[in-house]
Amino acid sequence: MKRKVLVISYYFPPMGYSGVQRISKFVKYMVDFNWEPVVLTIQPKAYYAFDDYLLKELEERNIRIIRTGSYDPTQKIFNQRKIRSEIFRKILNRISQTFFLPDNKKFWMRSALKVARKLLSQEKFDIIFATAPPYTTFRIGSILKKEFDVPLVLDYRDAWLDDGLSFYPTPFHRWIVKSMERKVLHSSDKIITYTRQIKEHLIKNYPFLKLDEIIIIPHGYDEEDFNINFQSTKHGNKIRITYSGAFYDERTPKFFLKAVEKVFYERPDIENQIEFMFIGNFPKFYYKKIQKSKFKSAFVFTGYVDHITNIKYLLDSDVLWLMIRHSKNPHLYATGKLFEYIGTGKPILGLVPGNGAAAQILKDYKAGFIVEPDDIDGIKNALIEIFELFKEGNIPQPNRELIQSFERKKLTQELVKIFQFVMRDES
Repeated sequence: MKRKVLVISYYFPPMGYSGVQRISKFVKYMVDFNWEPVVLTIQPKAYYAFDDYLLKELEERNIRIIRTGSYDPTQKIFNQRKIRSEIFRKILNRISQTFFLPDNKKFWMRSALKVARKLLSQEKFDIIFATAPPYTTFRIGSILKKEFDVPLVLDYRDAWLDDGLSFYPTPFHRWIVKSMERKVLHSSDKIITYTRQIKEHLIKNYPFLKLDEIIIIPHGYDEEDFNINFQSTKHGNKIRITYSGAFYDERTPKFFLKAVEKVFYERPDIENQIEFMFIGNFPKFYYKKIQKSKFKSAFVFTGYVDHITNIKYLLDSDVLWLMIRHSKNPHLYATGKLFEYIGTGKPILGLVPGNGAAAQILKDYKAGFIVEPDDIDGIKNALIEIFELFKEGNIPQPNRELIQSFERKKLTQELVKIFQFVMRDES
């Protein structure tokens, strides 16, 4: 007998970037395990990245997607091209977090609840599955659980309280958000996080939670995406080191670029044997700085590309690098991009906190180079080490068993098992 799940996700294809991939791939593979997902999301208007590939693969599987209007008071401001100053954008974000709790997507709640109530009144759903951020989705799921008595499963793609980007102008603001999260957690039937550290963070802040109420399902990669043919774009015998994704707030290319400059000054022989590729929107300030430098020929910029093109570039690289840098609780995070990197089987340069979730995963991966994100000399030394290892043919080999454990279809199977256990508890 086919089961039905109402999936509540604000960010969803055709929106792009890694934030939508977890839920998109869950939905894609639910149908393989006899679950029918019905997705409640928004009708995207102004957004900085779109990916038709992700939407197309869902449409090919006849996934039912219900879109509603949404009002985000900051959206028009943030998406105006003239707002280029990162400092000004940060100020606007602080203003948003001061006046809109739990987030500036709170105004979606009214239209989302209206549509969801009609759906739940007319059709039988076995599970409500809400993924966040934004955490307004959790509040919507909690209200629906109370009104329709349908089991609620929450999916934390980031920590809520005190995450790396949260800002509380007063203790009262933090208290309000913590009260909201506590209420939502009390209403849930199961909680999913993607790292052990976020699970521990939840239990520390909400001692009423039991260990078995929180299940860890990591981010992953879709093996189908990697079964593609492509023509290499690499130049000659250069080693290509690639970054995929966006830079924002404290996630900056500044330290990496300073390290590269030091590499080229100390080892001028390397300059013509290595190239650095950036996939995604790159900060204009640093782009202009690179174009004025004597090393500009060592850099390649693709701009934003769709998911499948991104995968081709990753597979066409020799080393992949990522950065995790927040002023608060950086150890909690292991960005979704890391798991897609792992899917390629390529060596990974991780500019991440040494005591955090990402560092532990890279240690288990066996083919990772771990450096603190702002350690310029450490990054320089790692780049030289990677170069020498490649030239010697001694680059470390990854843990293939770990790679397989992050495959999206397997992770979706774990998710639907949780759905089934929750239903059993309810019966």
